[in-house]
Amino acid sequence: MNKLLRGITVLGLTGAVLLCSCTTNLGPETLPSITTATETTIETEPTETEPTLPPEATEPSSVAVVTDSIVENEGTLSVSGTKIVNSEGEEVVLKGMSTFGIQNCEGFFTEEVVKTLAEDWGCDVLRIAVTGDKDIEGYLKDPDKYFDMVCKMCDLCIEQGIYVIVDWNVAYYEDAEETKEACVDFFTRLSAIYSDSPNLIYEVNNYPLFYEEPDEDTDEVPNEWEDMIKPFATDVINAVRENNPDCIVIVGVPNNGLDVNAVSESWLEFENIIYGCRVFSGSNKQEMRDNISLLLDEEACVFITEWSFCTEYLKGGIFRNESEKWALFLEANGISWCSVGIGSDIDNDTNALLLNAENYTDAQKYGGHWPDGLLSDAGLYARELLLSEPSAQIDTETTEPADEETESTEDS
Repeated sequence: MNKLLRGITVLGLTGAVLLCSCTTNLGPETLPSITTATETTIETEPTETEPTLPPEATEPSSVAVVTDSIVENEGTLSVSGTKIVNSEGEEVVLKGMSTFGIQNCEGFFTEEVVKTLAEDWGCDVLRIAVTGDKDIEGYLKDPDKYFDMVCKMCDLCIEQGIYVIVDWNVAYYEDAEETKEACVDFFTRLSAIYSDSPNLIYEVNNYPLFYEEPDEDTDEVPNEWEDMIKPFATDVINAVRENNPDCIVIVGVPNNGLDVNAVSESWLEFENIIYGCRVFSGSNKQEMRDNISLLLDEEACVFITEWSFCTEYLKGGIFRNESEKWALFLEANGISWCSVGIGSDIDNDTNALLLNAENYTDAQKYGGHWPDGLLSDAGLYARELLLSEPSAQIDTETTEPADEETESTEDS
């Protein structure tokens, strides 16, 4: 059954963009040079003639299905028990897309692309993955450049009237203090700028994966949650809450986002906290759903901030049958989710939602409203899930794609 059209046209949100844009709320000495989202342009190499496109590249573009603003309808969100609720205390389930690391997405998120995700695909939320590893191109390499990019993307989401999750996407095991300082600085600046915006949700860590090496002095292996993630997250949350005391904060759980049980032994002592998990349909099956159910029994709120339809090795194609089971589970429990990933020309249709198709121009990709021929299998399925309610019936006869690395260890 298709998602109901909300039917109210997005109204003047430009004022909201101006109120919380990156150039207004902090002094110029603290910010990079930045333009508003509506001034963003895409530079393309001039060509003497337009390329001749094959028939599949000229098929119809997608069109708007949802034309109102979820933020205008639901307002400021908060957490009540296991649920995200709106300003009236009514349950809200967010469904959307996650980017790849933004260093791979430069120039991709134009006004029309964000509009496509919101209106043509039915996204309630866009998750922006900010890469913070110092040895990888990203925020620690060029803070001004990537802070500027994040602000522009936030402004586009605010203008479109959807929620936006800003995620610190880094494995910080080797340089925890340096990374934490950068993370605190990043979210302090961001939360000051967007302190009055109901659109922003802060994800202060993305599934850190630590080396389980013994401490040099005690020879003990540190507890990933208690000794590493929780102190890190606590310092960042305190910084964010200085500017926005009531905002929602997502904290990724241990073991690369898969160990949902660790947090129940030592909860974070803050309000409006959501615990972020990662799901690979081809690898994480009923056992993980059972583990998440245990968290829900403890009155924790859970968000699947990265949902891939393949295996954790990004192999095996689309596990549609298991993905349908996940869709039903998430719907039944009111759990929000983002499918990954959008914004990169990675030539891999098991995880990237757009194909790296040479028969389509950059202008077609950046222009949004993508025809089906430009979407990968994962992209077509993600759009289907965003625009539809999960089916009440599961096709148990569906044959899942085989994967040599998981076939012998995973339950069918």
